[in-house]
Formats: sequence, structure tokens, C-alpha cells
Amino acid sequence: MKKIFKFALLSAAAFTLSMGFTACGDDDDDNGGGGGNVTTDQLKTATEAYLDNVVYPIYSNLANKADDLYNKIAALKTKLKGGNKATQSEIDNICADYKNARDWWEKSEAFLFGAASDFDIDPHIDTWPLDLPVLAEDLKDNNKIARLDGTDGITWARTAGNLTPENLGFHGIEFIFFRNGKNRNVDIFNNDATEDDENFKGLAVTGLEEVIFATAVAGDLRDKCFQLEVSWLGNKAKAAHITRINECKQENADEFKTTVAKNGLSYGENLARATASSSYSSWWKVLEEIFVGGCSNICAEVADQKMGQAYRAATSSSPTYHEGEDGEQEEDDPNYIESPYSHNSFTDFKGNILSIKFTLYGNTDANASTWSKNSIMAYLSDNYPSLAGTLNNKLNAAIASLDACLNSGKAFVENPGATCVGAAMDAIGELDDALNSTINTILKAD
Repeated sequence: MKKIFKFALLSAAAFTLSMGFTACGDDDDDNGGGGGNVTTDQLKTATEAYLDNVVYPIYSNLANKADDLYNKIAALKTKLKGGNKATQSEIDNICADYKNARDWWEKSEAFLFGAASDFDIDPHIDTWPLDLPVLAEDLKDNNKIARLDGTDGITWARTAGNLTPENLGFHGIEFIFFRNGKNRNVDIFNNDATEDDENFKGLAVTGLEEVIFATAVAGDLRDKCFQLEVSWLGNKAKAAHITRINECKQENADEFKTTVAKNGLSYGENLARATASSSYSSWWKVLEEIFVGGCSNICAEVADQKMGQAYRAATSSSPTYHEGEDGEQEEDDPNYIESPYSHNSFTDFKGNILSIKFTLYGNTDANASTWSKNSIMAYLSDNYPSLAGTLNNKLNAAIASLDACLNSGKAFVENPGATCVGAAMDAIGELDDALNSTINTILKAD
């Protein structure tokens, strides 16, 4: 199962809320519930702070780190093709850049509504498990390697039908540079050894061929991260990144859209203009999107899918199931494990929950014990102090539960049925309940 799950969940959640509440207005009394000029103005300010202090810097950092990753892999390819030997420090630096880019991506997942979902960027760059038999066939295909190594290699890699979607994005790169939780040994890239994964046996795929593949995929990843940045920041994005996206638009304008279909605004402008030229009819709708389309959605995915599929399969003697994209029950896949080669799963999951903290606190300080002045939590604390307290406690408990997994001494892929995993799933589920209880109360009061 792929990341497509989250879009079905988002639609269902949004439908449930919209069926439960009437349209929001701005003329109710400011009595601790929604409505009124004071809270409306405060919501507008909180949204602007959310964009300026959370969404924009995270997407900018993601774009920059994805660019760094591509440049280092491309430099490695040039060096190897020139007949020179790579060093272990070069491989280690690539692995460090991968984790940096990955970290910013995971910390963006509480706001996957918008460009990431509208343009299918999320599943394009972050689908798993890999299709390793197909990857093995691709890497032994001299014609495909030649195309990936050509001047149009990045474009060719992402063109439908040339490489299977499962092997694009972060995890295709992860497989090339990590195994068993460690950075790969430089020998594989110097062609002193061939690929030893069981899917590659007898194929004699070389390190150079793997790096050629990784370079094209990293270039595609970079472009998609640039697309996210430009989609949200508009002309505030880095000029070089805007230029690159304009080049990509010349190749395929439909694939590299960057504005909201309804009004042609950037996604940041659209969110910040509720009730004016925006696609959001009120600030309450903006808050609903942030809570349901963003924070609740990623809670459910982490607990029910990212952790849940492998955990249920590992702890049950009979098949277990989850709800698929079409609403039908699908059997859990014990191999549905994010970041299995780098053993980065628990870090990924924690990044997802930190993205909720950043959203609510109005900053990107993972260790912050208090929220920023103009944040969403400040709004909640002023208007719904009891809800704010409960939500904050559940948030901290969810983060602590993932810290326990990180400190357990075992990677998720090594023991998906661990007690700490079940405890973390429960804590994240309670956070999800608190998020939905909070937004439900606010919308009922409005």
C-alpha cells in the first residue's frame, strides 16, 4: 500500500466535519467560543505566523537540503565516471545530506494539504515499499542506464512508464546509500563489489550504475521539493528555485503547477486571504484545514498505517486489515515499513509529530517548552484554555512515546511488534482525538 491512503482519510474527515457544522460566521459573541472580531483577528494573525515561521522556512529548508543532496550525488557520479575512486567520507556526507533533507520532509507532513496532495508530490517522492525486482531489472538494462545518464536523465526518470513510481523519491535513494541501518561501504561504489541484495543476484549491477540511477532520482526529488517551495512561497521562494521550476514547466506544465486552481494564488497567499479572494470561506475553515487536513491526518497515518500495519501483522497470529483507498478492507503488509534501509523509521515518525508541534507552537524549535506569542496554541490558550492544556499534554505524551521507541535499542524494522510501538500508537491516537475534540468544539461554538 502506498501513501495514497492519506488522501482517502482526509476526504472522509473533512466530509464528517462539514456535515456536522453550519457555515462559519464572523459576528458571534467573543465568549470563549468561535466568532467575534477579536478571535477572528487572532486567527488571522496566527495563520500568518504559521506560514511565516513554520511552513515557509520548512519548505525552504527542504528545498535547499534536497539541492545539496542532488549536487553531492551528481558530483560522485562525475568522479566515478572519470575513473577516480570515491572515499568513504564522500558516501558519509551523502548519507548525512539525505537524512537532513528527509528530516525537513517529515517535519512538513502536518501540512500536506495543498500542493503536496493537489499535485501528487507526496506519493511521488515518498512511496514505499520499493519494487526491488523491477529496480534490479532497470539497473541491468543498459539502455535505461544510458537514458538516466543522459542530459535528460532527470526528466526521463520521472516520465511515466520509464521508472516505476515505487522506486522514485527518497526511498530509491535510501536503498542505494544505506543498508542495515548503516552507510554503505565505499567499495560498492568503486566497483570492487557488486550489488548483493537477493533481488540482484546474478545480475552484476555495479556501484556506478546505482549512482547513475540515484543521481537522476535525486534530481527529480530536488525538482519536486522546489515545486513545493514555489507553490507555497510564490515569488518569495529562492530565485534559482523559481528559475528551475519554470524550466520544468517548459518540459511539462501540468506536472509542475504551482498555484491554486481556483484563484491562481500561491498556497501561502490563498491560506492567508480567507474570505477575500481565497478558496477558504472563513478563518474557521482555515483552522479546520490545519487541524483536520493537516495535523489529524498525519496522526492517523502514523498510528494506523506507518506503525500500525507492521505492528498488527507482527503481533497477530492471523491476518489483520486496514481500510484501503476505496474504503474496502485490505490485508496489512508486514513489509510496509518506512525507511527500512537507513533504520530511520522512528526518526521519521517523530518528525511527523513534531510537525504538529511546530504547527501549533508557531515555531520550528523541537525542544520548545512554550509556544510563540502569535501561534495557534496562543489562540487556543486565550479562548479555550482547558482544551489547550489537554491538547498540549497529549502532544508531549506522543513525542515522549516516540522517544521511548528511539531509545529502545531496536529499529522499527527489527521489531515492529515491540511494546513501545503499541504504546506510541495509543499515544498518537489520543493526540488525534484531542485534535478533533478541539476543532469540533471550536466549530460548534462558532
